[in-house]
Amino acid sequence: MLEVYDVNMRINRFIGDFDLSKDEVEIKNPENINQIKNVLRLKKDDKIILSDGKGVEAEVILTFLSNEKITGTIPTRARTPLAQSKIVNLYLAILKKENFELAVQKAVEVGVTTITPIITERTIKTGLNIPRLEKIILEASEQCGRTTLPELFDIFDFNEAINSQADEKIIFHTEKDTKDYAPNEKANSINIFIGPEGGFTEKEIELAKNSGFSLASLGPLTLRGETAAIVATYRVVNGI
Repeated sequence: MLEVYDVNMRINRFIGDFDLSKDEVEIKNPENINQIKNVLRLKKDDKIILSDGKGVEAEVILTFLSNEKITGTIPTRARTPLAQSKIVNLYLAILKKENFELAVQKAVEVGVTTITPIITERTIKTGLNIPRLEKIILEASEQCGRTTLPELFDIFDFNEAINSQADEKIIFHTEKDTKDYAPNEKANSINIFIGPEGGFTEKEIELAKNSGFSLASLGPLTLRGETAAIVATYRVVNGI
């Protein structure tokens, strides 16, 4: 039987390839060791939270710290304290480096399930620093208390990406006649598409509509790509 502890306590959290099935756990990742020993300056008997990134996390009491490894005991364990009722997949046109990174960070914090960079007709930048994005996803997940890591997929061309499957597929568009987004309570999996600066072309909109997409607006104002991604993800995840 899993015991649940107070996840609202301010305890430092780490997500990684940890075996949390036993009463004792070892931390061997050099970055984790450096953060715990040298940055946070934690000591024996201090507490941290470890998560395996797959929905299981544990409160750990540190018992031994060295430059090679850290060990701790697991008095209690909790599974997925922040349950999410639906899968939300974000397909985001590649933006300028700092803008795309901001959108990814905040989408993780508000609860996105997967992130897929896409190349559209109006995409200018086509390259991404994948290791840096993965680090941003990890740190954002640790900061906000997630027990699962959102998955970052390879870059897709728009024409390929629109063939992805989901209960509901939405392309956010800035056309004046487009209706405001309204949540679909019955959808368990939702794909949302956000375009680059300048939005999607009419050709892309027609292709999406022919592939079963619905069009939705985020309001009368024109939002930057990263702002639209954050707002759209938050609204879809929370059904508002």
